[in-house]
Amino acid sequence: MKKYLTHVRGHYQDLGFEEFFATLEAESIEYSVEKKEDQVLIFNTKQNPIKAAKRCAFLHSILTLISIGNVEEDKLELHEFISLPEIEDNKTFAVRVKKVGKKAIWQDLPDLERELGEYIFDNYREQNLKANLRRPDYLFQGILIGKRLYLGLEVWSLDRIEYENREPGNRPYFRPGSMKTEFARAIVNLSRVKQNDVFYDPFCGGGGFLIEAAKLGANVLGSELDKFAIYGCNQNMKFYEENYYAIIRSDSRHLPIKEVDAIATDPPYAIQSSTHGENVNNLIYDFLIEARSILKKDGYLVFSSPAKHESELLAEKAGFSIQKILDTRLHKSLTRRIIILK
Repeated sequence: MKKYLTHVRGHYQDLGFEEFFATLEAESIEYSVEKKEDQVLIFNTKQNPIKAAKRCAFLHSILTLISIGNVEEDKLELHEFISLPEIEDNKTFAVRVKKVGKKAIWQDLPDLERELGEYIFDNYREQNLKANLRRPDYLFQGILIGKRLYLGLEVWSLDRIEYENREPGNRPYFRPGSMKTEFARAIVNLSRVKQNDVFYDPFCGGGGFLIEAAKLGANVLGSELDKFAIYGCNQNMKFYEENYYAIIRSDSRHLPIKEVDAIATDPPYAIQSSTHGENVNNLIYDFLIEARSILKKDGYLVFSSPAKHESELLAEKAGFSIQKILDTRLHKSLTRRIIILK
């Protein structure tokens, strides 16, 4: 059993934790949580968690945990040192420290990084490690939360450029109100969709959710009433060279579909997207009833909703089991309630 530490995005830590748990489940990685605090999760697993981490939009990094310590008046005390057998001889290393939250007390991070570098050098003296701050073979990272310091070896970190390249404004077809790519990816992840699963978005719009599910290796299906959105969605899917997809013109309450493995969507609430004259609550309830009839047993449905609509009550009425509700600020003026159903 190996001990890992994951660092999630600060403003979205609840969403980040839930997204990571969902991807671990989707990739059939068994784990146990040892500790969870501000932006940091320590967990144990016998399996490699990198495949799950690579799916996530709200993780900063995954570290193999080496030590936990305390900082008191610029004095560092590290506890038990966990030696990592994967450290090879005559390699190079660097140390970086991140302060998390407003309670981190150590002001001179370069000084702390130097002290940690000496600590690592001493503990791996037999491996003859040498410092290289620009292109190290191994990057050791410290996470400082208040007086607590976590030290680990980085095994994965997020490449944000990948998500930025798929932002709505960079697609051939732009639809007002489109969700940012990182939120679309997180919501798709919460549906536990697996490679080769059939993923469905009944309000697909410009295809943001379909693109993210396709990037995860799913076969994707979207539907829309708006024929212009269908055309635009198709353009976007072709732009990102996604092959295993289908887009149909259909009412979400009357679907010509037999069964799907996972559903994630952002329904219209007559704010930036039209409900085509339908009462919002009636539309959502009817969609949920129809979705329940095509979603496979033990499948997940995830959708977003303005908190004031209390759509979770409609979900329970439709026969779903609520797994989690996350109120998440998508940007300064918009908060969405993400509802995870089973």
